Amino acid sequence: MTSPRPPDDSQPVADAVLDEAIAWQLRMGSGEAAAADESALRQWLSARSEHARAWRQLGEIDASLRPAAGPAARAAVLAPIPRRRGRRSALALVLVAAALGWAVLDQAGPTGTWFADHRTGTGERLAVTLPDRSVVHLDTGSAIDVAFSATERTVVLLAGAIHVETAHGASPEPRPFVVRTPDGSLRALGTRFTVERLDGPPATRLTVVASAVAARPDRCVADLSVACTAERVVQRGESVLLHGGQIDAPVTVPATAPAWKDGMLALDDRPLARAVAEIARYRVGHLSVDPEVAGLRVTGTFPLDDSDHALAALAEAVPVEVVSYTRWWVHVRARP
Repeated sequence: MTSPRPPDDSQPVADAVLDEAIAWQLRMGSGEAAAADESALRQWLSARSEHARAWRQLGEIDASLRPAAGPAARAAVLAPIPRRRGRRSALALVLVAAALGWAVLDQAGPTGTWFADHRTGTGERLAVTLPDRSVVHLDTGSAIDVAFSATERTVVLLAGAIHVETAHGASPEPRPFVVRTPDGSLRALGTRFTVERLDGPPATRLTVVASAVAARPDRCVADLSVACTAERVVQRGESVLLHGGQIDAPVTVPATAPAWKDGMLALDDRPLARAVAEIARYRVGHLSVDPEVAGLRVTGTFPLDDSDHALAALAEAVPVEVVSYTRWWVHVRARP
């Protein structure tokens, strides 16, 4: 016996039905709905399959808006709208306008880093050659300040991730090369390494690709000439986390430059949710994944410079489909 096909919520509904669904959404979310209203809503939903489909479509948009836009934007999308151009057109216009607003902010990069010496917006990467000929690669949504003095070459990582390739000149450079974050300082020992700022809880991840890096937690004195017993030398092929005034034990990792440096996302048996979250970092707008398929495992290499191509490749790799409400509002769900 075959299981029934899941409902296809991507099919459009009539304007009149959408009107009714929005009215029900507003009534039930007003805080004044009574038991009779709940009973009437259940009867309306069961009367026609199109009613239930319209309700699910509104619910999906509302659920997507909750984490990204907050109550004000959700209320604007679902608020009563004049009929001159039709309820569906007006609703779509409001949704597109909201998405465009978030897209502009996304493209500009983290708002607290607009005045950084070097930064990247969403979907951008940048290679910066420093005065000593060292090269710093910035991942998407990243920002750094550069401060070279007579005693130290300093890069301050304000947001995102960087991959550092220190220069090797004809004569030894007496000034140490240091990357600083709120979690500590990382002094290069003639090396290539990656530094990433992490959110929730805040931390810094150091991964050494070549040679070694001397890592100090933030509780150490910033002056490198002062000894720090908490300092740890991280070797090639090791990764550590700095957080809360400490450095975790190193974890062995492949001694390779991050794939994002070359515009690729490399995944080896990772959850689909992780893949979608990574692609979302390089894409302007809102990209989400249905919890039903979030745990599917993904292996492969995907292009970060073409997120549409990357999403299409994901749909080939696992049984999902990519639904685009607009160019800036995309959802990944189970394939019917």
